[in-house]
Amino acid sequence: MPNIIGVSIPFSTQERTASLTDAAHAAGCEIEFFEPGTMTQEQLDRCTIFFGMARPHMVARAARLKWFQASFAGVDTMMQVEPIVKGDIVLTNASGAYGITISEHLIVTLLMLMRKMPAYYEMQQRSEWGYAGQIQSIYGSTITVVGTGDIGGNFGARVKAMGATVRGVRRNAAVKPDFCDEVYGETQLLEAISGADAVALCVPGTDKTTKFFGERELRAMKSNAILLNVGRGSAVDLDALDRALRDGTIGGAALDVTDPEPLPPEHPLWSAPNILITPHVSGNVSLPLTCNLVCSIFTDNLRRYTAGEPLRHVIDCKNGY
Repeated sequence: MPNIIGVSIPFSTQERTASLTDAAHAAGCEIEFFEPGTMTQEQLDRCTIFFGMARPHMVARAARLKWFQASFAGVDTMMQVEPIVKGDIVLTNASGAYGITISEHLIVTLLMLMRKMPAYYEMQQRSEWGYAGQIQSIYGSTITVVGTGDIGGNFGARVKAMGATVRGVRRNAAVKPDFCDEVYGETQLLEAISGADAVALCVPGTDKTTKFFGERELRAMKSNAILLNVGRGSAVDLDALDRALRDGTIGGAALDVTDPEPLPPEHPLWSAPNILITPHVSGNVSLPLTCNLVCSIFTDNLRRYTAGEPLRHVIDCKNGY
């Protein structure tokens, strides 16, 4: 019986469907497409390969599934699925597809806060011609990037090109990425953020990163420093962040991720000063470049899978990424 590929992606177009179909047939596979949220357990049970999004409880019961290619970089929920944990289903993610779009989001929000744009927008709503105070620049600044993978690496390279000194925090501090001026290990986080003008959190959701950035870390930052989080909302203690913004411990924050999501309407962070909150859209799949990169990752892995070669972007459930 041939491999049957199931596909359920939120960015399907005629061109992408045709391209994926050609890749499947070239690999000797059959392929079926499902609108997101409509696939049944019976339909998933026919698949040996799946690309896109599916409910974890359905994946856990999938009768023939051997490989699950996620269409996103974050796969926290899938790492709890028993057949994946046991290694019966190989899990791969789309790391490498989101670095460009998310790094641009980081730069936009960082510059908005550095140049007091939220304050000027409020003035505009009041038809007020005023002055919001001293601004900052990426040029000449020191920016700490926590997590130097695809997303952190893209951001770090871009702000370095704009004239920043970049500090990288990574698990293996013995390896120095090209964009880093300084590299710190995980245990050197406080040293890495001390004196930085901005701190960007680009870490996956793991047991190690849950609320790893709290009151102690916030108090280690400069009083005008800006915190950016595009990794996982669980990484930041939101109550501590709310206090830090209100008492002037830090200068501002931009969150694209929160815990919980959505952030409840009554949460105090909505009204905290100098904060930008976006609803987990930094990796928005409406950008054609991102969608094409995700599909390319899958088709490359499909070729590898049918050729018996090692897959790329395989998730290690023990490490959490």
